[in-house]
Amino acid sequence: MSVHGNYTPEKVTFKSHGDDVVGVLFLPKGKGPFPVVVVLGPYSFSREQAPTQYATRLADEGFAALAFDPRTVGESGGMPRRLENPKMKNEDVVASLDYLLTREDIDSAHVFLLGICQGGPEMLDIASYDDRVKAVASITGYYRDRETDLFMIAAGVCENPFDAATAPTTEQLEALLAARLERARDAKARYEATGEVVYQPLVCAELGDPVLGSSAGLPGPLVWSWYGPWTLKGWENRYAIMSDLDHFSYTTVPGVAKLKKPALVVHSDSCMNPAAARRHFESIPTSDKKLIWENGTNHFQYYDQPDVVDRTVGNAVTWFNDHSA
Repeated sequence: MSVHGNYTPEKVTFKSHGDDVVGVLFLPKGKGPFPVVVVLGPYSFSREQAPTQYATRLADEGFAALAFDPRTVGESGGMPRRLENPKMKNEDVVASLDYLLTREDIDSAHVFLLGICQGGPEMLDIASYDDRVKAVASITGYYRDRETDLFMIAAGVCENPFDAATAPTTEQLEALLAARLERARDAKARYEATGEVVYQPLVCAELGDPVLGSSAGLPGPLVWSWYGPWTLKGWENRYAIMSDLDHFSYTTVPGVAKLKKPALVVHSDSCMNPAAARRHFESIPTSDKKLIWENGTNHFQYYDQPDVVDRTVGNAVTWFNDHSA
């Protein structure tokens, strides 16, 4: 890897469906035009988190790299605030490409996507329908299928969702998800009738009740171990609970099954639902794909642990360079 800091940050603003999206474009030192990577982060991300960790390192390696706040988050526009809608984030990525390809310092023939956690399979989805994308990388993905959504619910109410002896049954998880969606429908009806947005904490340190669920979107000590410190840095620990309607209705299965662009998938047995990662990878129809499986690296280490991010960016850079012809 190059020495860190071999780039110049430029704050940028572009439009997505009428709202301002604010980000930072990290430009390598030297003369362009540069190949470009758009970086999309985990569920509930802001640009200062995992996206900046990856974007700065990609810029060190000669790629212009964009990290942005999605609509309703941080400095970007959009209402209601803190709406967690993956389809909107996908639209923001497409809008970012519209903007980037107007710039003379960007090489329009070399456009790449990289996503972390939920952003990973979302980027695979986008690459399946946006012809401007040359290749894509998905890191420690939250692969959006029914099983993984139930896994997310399970992880919020029990210490080990892999332990069949202590984890809730599928029927119990389906009931918890149904209750969560009913709560979201009520919140959306209130918003449409009165304009009031019902919020709850996104994360909390305590697990939810196996029968009643939780008041937080992502409860439990494991998630809190990473998100908790960000609450001390000004990260907004809340989400509009009507978001659950948008979140749980989205799936990456159909898009990934149509993906014909070169695709790199990085995952581990210690990341979120490894079986879903393997299923998604196997469903990619192109033979130009690669799976890097790193046993022992946990999900959140891929977000910002320096040596893990260095190694992972190195793998992504090799993949992108190999598909630059």
